[in-house]
Amino acid sequence: MQRGWTSFISLAGLLGLFLVVSPVQAEESGDLGELTLTDLLNLNVESASKKVEPLSETPVPMTVITKEMIEAAGVRNIHEAMVLFVPGYTDVEDRNELNFAPRGIYASSQQKVLVMINGHRINSRSYLTAMPDYGIALHNVERIEVLRGPGSSLYGNVALAGVINLITKKGKDLAGKSTIDFSGGNHGQRRGRFLTGDGGDNWDMLAWGQYYRAAGEIYELDGNEKYNTGKTGEIRIDGVDKQPSHDVGMTYKRGKLTVFGASRRSQWIEPYGTDAATSKNDSPYNYDNYRPFNEAGPGLGLTHRHLGLTYEGEMAEGWNFSVNPYADTATVSGILATSTGGGSAIQWQEEDIGMVAQVNHDYEMGSMKGTFLAGIQLDAFELTDSVKVGYTSGDYSSIDTRATQLLDPGSEAIYSGFFQAKHRFSDQWILNAGARYDYKNRMTYDNTKNLSPRLALIYLPNDSWEFKASYSQSFVDAPYWYRYTTLATFAGSENLEPELLDAVQLQMVWKSADKKFRNATTIYQQNGRDLVAVFSAAPFYRNTGELTSAGIENEFGWIENKYQTFFNLQYYQASDDENYFRSGSKIDHVPQITANLIFNYFWNKNVLMNAAIQHVGSQIYDNGSNVDVDVDAATTINLGVRWMNIWNEMYLDARGYNVTDAERYQGGRVNTQIPFRQAGAWYMATVGMNF
Repeated sequence: MQRGWTSFISLAGLLGLFLVVSPVQAEESGDLGELTLTDLLNLNVESASKKVEPLSETPVPMTVITKEMIEAAGVRNIHEAMVLFVPGYTDVEDRNELNFAPRGIYASSQQKVLVMINGHRINSRSYLTAMPDYGIALHNVERIEVLRGPGSSLYGNVALAGVINLITKKGKDLAGKSTIDFSGGNHGQRRGRFLTGDGGDNWDMLAWGQYYRAAGEIYELDGNEKYNTGKTGEIRIDGVDKQPSHDVGMTYKRGKLTVFGASRRSQWIEPYGTDAATSKNDSPYNYDNYRPFNEAGPGLGLTHRHLGLTYEGEMAEGWNFSVNPYADTATVSGILATSTGGGSAIQWQEEDIGMVAQVNHDYEMGSMKGTFLAGIQLDAFELTDSVKVGYTSGDYSSIDTRATQLLDPGSEAIYSGFFQAKHRFSDQWILNAGARYDYKNRMTYDNTKNLSPRLALIYLPNDSWEFKASYSQSFVDAPYWYRYTTLATFAGSENLEPELLDAVQLQMVWKSADKKFRNATTIYQQNGRDLVAVFSAAPFYRNTGELTSAGIENEFGWIENKYQTFFNLQYYQASDDENYFRSGSKIDHVPQITANLIFNYFWNKNVLMNAAIQHVGSQIYDNGSNVDVDVDAATTINLGVRWMNIWNEMYLDARGYNVTDAERYQGGRVNTQIPFRQAGAWYMATVGMNF
């Protein structure tokens, strides 16, 4: 592979494009730089307390990623947004899907963080994942609100290590206009998107769509692969092919009623294969040798359909309520490939139904004010069917029977009650307290019950300083897939206990008087109990005891007229564990230090240039022989330029990701996966129009 010359020529071309589209420098930045740091400091958010409040009053550390930040940085999916903008969210590899590790807490899938769209859960129930890839569109997003740390006190199951809530744009802000764009790039990238909306005094409508596919970066292993010596053959990195990803949805509001509906598909090509991902002695599988299953090749796919209604009203003066019934379906499918052409194709379907009802009341007690919120939730799912197909030499060789099917059909339900009180003693002191109780009916084994408390104290001495101290606890019950699969390489974990996480967080925020600087520093200490890890012998999924760690996270923003700078970093130390995977002060496969620098420069009101530098510190992993191996640190650079109003509201966007073609490796799946080679230089150009 002649990566050196290819990356040099591509980088030179991208830098040349910077010069071509930057003919003159204007006096003032314009439309592209509309969001200032003052706007961000005054931003109202709603995820931390289920009620609109200023960012300064959120009870736990929160990162807000605005539409301007998404557009300027050119992030393509939720995974990229989290790793770039949110301190503590580090990349972690799974063999067939994207994943991240908030503060070192992760599994073989993205099952530790609750992901929502306008408060509507999009994690599956049987698998718990919300694959953070191209099955979730970003061009329809107004902002992303990220709660860092345990989030179960309001949101219950899945919100173990955090909550991500995507708030969509309002149709009325589009004023009847529509946007459509098309993208292409190397490695077979193709993307199409549309967005349209309108609104009035008593109604609002927004509709969106996204389509994405990529053949993937094809790389030939020659036997000298770092960390994977001896492997030969072809791998595909970051491929989404044969069955592309999509996200099509809408929101419609009329009076007090809001409707949300979406159809989404995630798909990810497995790069190495099942045996090559965990063994140093096996080479990758042959992607083209496999007969597709449900029109997709080896990898994992997730198809979701969502429907939710929300009705908001007033019961009496100062008393408001909302009722939110919802129904979802999910299909998980994939091919688990091996180097010999064997393996299995798997698929199962679930149907979900539930409702959240809550009331809130604003009150006054002399000079003190507050808000009280209480609610109940029912969330249930039924696994309706499953299938397992055996492969030999890349073709179907067997199919299971009802007696041996992949997952036994069944149903489970969670009944929950929650409350929160936000009491303002004065303009300077705020107390936020709440708890949630969840009772789960499991299909077999013991039912589970969990109490998730949260207590936070906020001190706002003046306009420049914020101080927050909080304690919170959360839980997640092991997925139905972990507990009831009959697949031999995963079976035997019916008696898993729920995972628990509690954390103490201290945050200090400083803002300059001119609102050009903001710095937020968070110190945390967390303790995980009964964390589930994957082992190489049955039972494959096991509760592992405790993991204690502490860390510091920092977010910095500096905005001037012509440029914007955002910087974040995280550092942690793991201090104790019981049967987890820790090497000294490091959690296996989790870099101890990560740092991101994002720089936006406005050449004029129509031209924006962006650079992002991402540093991933060294990691450590057990090579399977009880020998700790260091994985080298790596630094990657992304470059982009956006040129608006080329002609009649047309725009051009050109991006380069990892433009220096830096070599980087990332492991994961707790302890069972070797470090994978990550993507080299990728490029994408987009042409679009507003009309």
